Amino acid sequence: MAGFTNRRGPLTGDNPVRKVLKDLSNLGMAYDDMILRNSRAIGFAENQFGYTMNPMGSDADDIYAVFAGLSLTDTSLKKNISFFDKDYPRKRDQLRQFAVQDEIEEILDVICDECIVFDETNYAAYAEYNGHISSAIEDEIADVYNNIYNYFGFNDAVSLWNYLRKWLVDGYLAFEIVYNDKQTEIIGFKELDPVSLMPAVDTETGKKMWIQYKGGGVKERKLWDSQIIYLSYSSVNSPQRISYVERLIRSFNMLRIMEHTRIIWAVTNASFKTQFIIPVGGKSKTRAKQSLAQLMNSYREVVDFDFDSGEIQTNGKPMMPFNKEYWLPSKDGEQPEISTIGGDGPDLGDTESLKYFGDKLKIASKIPFSRFERDGGSDYSMDASGMMRDEIKFSKFINRLRSIFQEILVKPMYIQMCLNHPELKNDVAFKAGLGLKFVKDNVFEEMKEMELQTKRVDFIGNMKTQLSTMDENMTEIPFFDLGWLIKRYGGFTRDDLKANQRAKTKADLEKEGYSEEDIEKILLGADKKDFKPEEGGGAAEDPLAGLEGM
Repeated sequence: MAGFTNRRGPLTGDNPVRKVLKDLSNLGMAYDDMILRNSRAIGFAENQFGYTMNPMGSDADDIYAVFAGLSLTDTSLKKNISFFDKDYPRKRDQLRQFAVQDEIEEILDVICDECIVFDETNYAAYAEYNGHISSAIEDEIADVYNNIYNYFGFNDAVSLWNYLRKWLVDGYLAFEIVYNDKQTEIIGFKELDPVSLMPAVDTETGKKMWIQYKGGGVKERKLWDSQIIYLSYSSVNSPQRISYVERLIRSFNMLRIMEHTRIIWAVTNASFKTQFIIPVGGKSKTRAKQSLAQLMNSYREVVDFDFDSGEIQTNGKPMMPFNKEYWLPSKDGEQPEISTIGGDGPDLGDTESLKYFGDKLKIASKIPFSRFERDGGSDYSMDASGMMRDEIKFSKFINRLRSIFQEILVKPMYIQMCLNHPELKNDVAFKAGLGLKFVKDNVFEEMKEMELQTKRVDFIGNMKTQLSTMDENMTEIPFFDLGWLIKRYGGFTRDDLKANQRAKTKADLEKEGYSEEDIEKILLGADKKDFKPEEGGGAAEDPLAGLEGM
């Protein structure tokens, strides 16, 4: 039981937490606690859960923690919190059962495969910083990200994909960030039940915290916000569904009803039916009813269709009779009558109604129709102007999902950087500039980017050549510097420019005759003067040289 006897949480006296973790519980927003103290209006979450008084005026620490947590939801978290939805556990079970349907599984596979694309090194995304920062810090961000990515186990090319799928179904994900003994380094993560977590504010410090299993006695835990990752599909102030799968329920159920009614009709009318009318002669009315009741019990059928397995049972037996006979009494008739009962009904070959409801499900999924085509695939123009609008909308939807889901890696990456460099925790720009660059596998996005890049190059060329002046020697002098034009209008990231400069430097060093080993050292920051080119070195003759005019 070592290590498990003292787990009441970091807010107790038995488990002290360094001050930096408390400060990091504001996620880089130094004024979160001030906003909470100075707010006087009632927010959406506060009003939704019946809050009608100012928690700051209450002496009860418990009331302060709870209602300050609601106010915190409105001011900074801006997420739906599953703890406040008492009906959510039941909804989650229903969503999980619904998600195993074949059509829903296929839709989820398409969404997850589009969001999470692994490269040859099993990375689905890389750390990216949009802003100005030193090369040393930039390299350190990449190292910290690699560690966190591996601590999660995402390098197995399965876990990250599975977490995204679970988030799309459940609508919520939560993890504990686990630190070393000195609380200076993140060493791992533990998945938590989002229903067990409630946002709150510490009464002593005014910092963000989470209460797990509130009111659960020995199970109750109090953790700083810097120890929790909490993902929510929907926001607190919008009528959005709690998860992606929830939007598919209505359309899928309508399609399933249409499919099942056609199946039931086909099954019940697939048997050859014969009707016999038997005269009862002088039997009394009571005896005639008894005879009819016996016949009804003899020929009555109950057909059950299992919606989940697709199995059919007739009168409790897993089989269907191929012919049926009905024997009925007739009091007035003198001779038996034998006739065949037809199975008139809708044309089962007509699939227009099924197609209509199938299209409604596709629309609800936000996946382009071409992704569902089975016969010969779908054609597309190798031109951004020929892109389908559905593909553009789908790409934007995938980007929105990624922007929310990236917190699973961005938050611990930010926290670790602040632990390494405490001055960063007060740098709002650093938190805002930190993000992920996902690996993409959408050919339409690539086509759009290529055409946009071509137009950028043409624009830069025109700006350089057309806006120029002549000196006294009639030499053309460009008005704009080419390097500035490329940085301003080229659309390249800082990583792109650095990679290009590195490649140019490496090519120059190769031409000068430096060895590969020396080149790598120079690129890593070593002084070029400390190395000498190899004798007889230099770039090998280009085998393609001289072929330009052929």
